[in-house]
Amino acid sequence: MVSNYAQNGTPTSSRRVAILIENGVEDSEFHVPYTALKKAGAEVVVLGSRMNEQYKGKQGRVSQEPDGTTTEARAADFDAVIIPGGMAPDKMRTNMKTVRFVQDAIAQNKLVAAVCHGPQVLIEGDLLQGRTATGFRAIRKDMQNAGANYVDEPLVVDGNLLTSRRPGDLPMFTTAILTRLGLSIPDTTLPDVSDRDAGWWKLGEEWGGSSKQEIVSAINTAIAGERYGLEAFQQYAEKTDDGELRSVFQHVCTAKKQHIQKLEARLRLFGEQESLQAVASGTLATLKGWLQTRTDDISILRRALGDLQTGVVDTYALRNKLTDPTTTLIFDDMEIDIAKHEQQVADLYHARISVGPVSPPQPTSGAAAKI
Repeated sequence: MVSNYAQNGTPTSSRRVAILIENGVEDSEFHVPYTALKKAGAEVVVLGSRMNEQYKGKQGRVSQEPDGTTTEARAADFDAVIIPGGMAPDKMRTNMKTVRFVQDAIAQNKLVAAVCHGPQVLIEGDLLQGRTATGFRAIRKDMQNAGANYVDEPLVVDGNLLTSRRPGDLPMFTTAILTRLGLSIPDTTLPDVSDRDAGWWKLGEEWGGSSKQEIVSAINTAIAGERYGLEAFQQYAEKTDDGELRSVFQHVCTAKKQHIQKLEARLRLFGEQESLQAVASGTLATLKGWLQTRTDDISILRRALGDLQTGVVDTYALRNKLTDPTTTLIFDDMEIDIAKHEQQVADLYHARISVGPVSPPQPTSGAAAKI
């Protein structure tokens, strides 16, 4: 448990933190630090671009009026500034008053914490040159072009700059903010942020992030998808006479078995069991029926490619909904594996089609998660 006083002896109740907001903010990236700081007794000030706005979150869970705007606010009046992600930073970066507010905070050595797409505001303010930082994978190249040393880690601290990548990092991100400000929450033990095995999901749930039920549901959804994919690719491997295709399909099956094992192990740690075993039975029966009448490799490749694309996007969507670092790491590894297989199958498809228009993939199942 951290001290009830900051390192300079200032009572924690005097800590004043600004959280920036715009429409489209990633709900958990606003709500988790906001809730934790409130519980720790900090004065949390929500700053938008105008007062007559009810700011809405990307997922529809946040509906927030601002306490002020970045126009009249002074960085000198705050101990820290938090920049949540989602689509909001793309709006924040177009507001020169918001960018200047963050620039002033950095210059005055205030703690500035940005998560997910939050570093877009730092890019706009030319604040990443020579800094070590992280952010959402989609803005990695943007951050590097802005002069940052991009590190793919859940939490990166460089002086007064603290950055994280996604909702799954929020428990560590928020704990680091509390610790740096010398804040504590009654009856809550804050783990060391270097302890990757701490029960971070519990803090995420306590601070308004994903619940145990939501995490378990996401794991079950992923298991159901991988089980269906395993069955489908076993069928594809059996039906093709092309040795190269069969080899790739078998590698896909091996990877899916490994994914299922990791997901089942995670589920057991929650004291839960698989609950969606029969969901895809009808879809699988349809696929098997189709394979009995159509076995040409091009048709199989189109379906295999569609199934892999479904898996990539579903896994991406599931990963970005959770505030559990361990489960999101499993989803992250899965997404990378499935995306590599998607490219391998696409290359095989291109190598086997004749000259002319290319037919699109034909996924054999529906999307299980919304982006």
